[in-house]
Amino acid sequence: MKLHQRYVFLLTVFIVALVTVSVILTVTSQQQLYDTVKGVQGVIKRQLEMRQRPVPNKFVRQLTAEEFRENPLYKTGNPLIDQYTNNDLSAPGEFGRALVMPADLQDNATAALNTYHINVLASDMIHLNRMVPDSRFPGCRTKQYPHDLPPASIIIPFHDEWPSVLLRTVYSVVNRSPRHMLWEVVLVDDASTMDKLKGELDEYIASQFPVGLVRVLRLRERVGLIRARMEGIRLEPLLHQVQSDRQSVALGHLDYVQPDTFLYDWHKGYLTRYGFDWRLVFFETFFKPLTAGQDDTTPKPGALMVGAAFAVDREYFLEIGGYDEGMDVWGGENLELSWRIWMCGGSLIHVPCSKIGHIARVQPYSFPGGRREIEVHNYKRAVSLWMEDNHRRFIYDHYPDMENADAGDLSERVALKQRLGCKSFSWYLDNVWPELTVFDKDSTAWGAVRNPDTNLCLDNHSFLFTYPEPLYADSCHGKLATQGFALTTGGLLRSSLQCLVVKEETDGARVQLEDCIIGPADIWAHPQ
Repeated sequence: MKLHQRYVFLLTVFIVALVTVSVILTVTSQQQLYDTVKGVQGVIKRQLEMRQRPVPNKFVRQLTAEEFRENPLYKTGNPLIDQYTNNDLSAPGEFGRALVMPADLQDNATAALNTYHINVLASDMIHLNRMVPDSRFPGCRTKQYPHDLPPASIIIPFHDEWPSVLLRTVYSVVNRSPRHMLWEVVLVDDASTMDKLKGELDEYIASQFPVGLVRVLRLRERVGLIRARMEGIRLEPLLHQVQSDRQSVALGHLDYVQPDTFLYDWHKGYLTRYGFDWRLVFFETFFKPLTAGQDDTTPKPGALMVGAAFAVDREYFLEIGGYDEGMDVWGGENLELSWRIWMCGGSLIHVPCSKIGHIARVQPYSFPGGRREIEVHNYKRAVSLWMEDNHRRFIYDHYPDMENADAGDLSERVALKQRLGCKSFSWYLDNVWPELTVFDKDSTAWGAVRNPDTNLCLDNHSFLFTYPEPLYADSCHGKLATQGFALTTGGLLRSSLQCLVVKEETDGARVQLEDCIIGPADIWAHPQ
């Protein structure tokens, strides 16, 4: 592991931003795609240059990162930074609007979207310093934070990311971060093959940003997202949470950028927390009702982190072992790190006043050796290290090939777990994620619920959320993930995540699934 660091602070924080990803393309197809749209790009580039009037620079020479942090009024000479907030709001895609593709470019745009899983032509038509609406809760706008929050390094790993998507991410960080808190932006190039991401990217960054503020760390070999983040280690609401509690990991709330039109998509008043089931499927769900003294802006504990954006004290992150570099490429690292943080004395905290735009697209990652094999390997490492046998059996029920899969050498991680004095997975379920049912714990019966006349079993259809959902009867297959139920000693009939309740509807009563931690649940009996 190689750590890149120029200065040591009493409290240093880094933020991992995963909005850039790798794609399944050959070098030839990437270059052909670029050649297809580069003529249009030239026109767009001229349009951008005409729309951004130059700003006189206070300095004859280029600003340094230190000068940039020193005074927010200093001009950089780059209008995409100096004129930010004075954007032409009628420009394509500005203020988070969906871009309407001209009819004569629609075929090229469709080809680009089908090939790259992002409409890169649309991206090239939108300003790199695009403004988006303020999606925070109203109370966030009046909050005051200390001025002496720790400086942050932003780490952005990428592999063959489209240049305008990557640069818009960088401009977003530079333009939206308080200058005195932004130490550096580190772009970790995970062995990209696109020519435009090599010398041209370096030249652009060197000429358009303050010296030392944005830098590219290039990896000679493809190492995957997990290790690329570790290679790059080194704002306001997130930093305040970390400063308040060194052992807390602050999670930003994701808004979504649609991959076809680049619409900035958010819902007023919506705040999500993250969870998982026995299939290790990651999903979004709601927070429990607010308790006394809380409001929409209050930081809230969460069970699971999303890997796309979080802030953590750098030294604390390394003390608890960083990412497990025995994992490959992508998958399972957010689960493993979440369990380790909670079980080893830390906490995951959702910060409602931190909003981060994330491009959600069809899975674009390439998995050397096969995606299924990589995921099984990563998950096997996580569950072998952190779960007890009575929990692992529920995982293996759904993934039978995982039970005998090779997890690799875990001795270093086992020693870390012992050194940190970590709690058990049972503690985690009792205190952090009680929504997940341990079928044979405090239950009088568990397994499938079968109708002997029809030979059909109750099935939750992989439902993951908290609001009411109809229950189904399907052919019995014996898998606990969707047909597992437990009758608790208190009379609740629980699936893996919800309880069965009876809802009165216009056409009569119907059995449904609903969160049983938050709301009232019906009592059931099973006469023997």
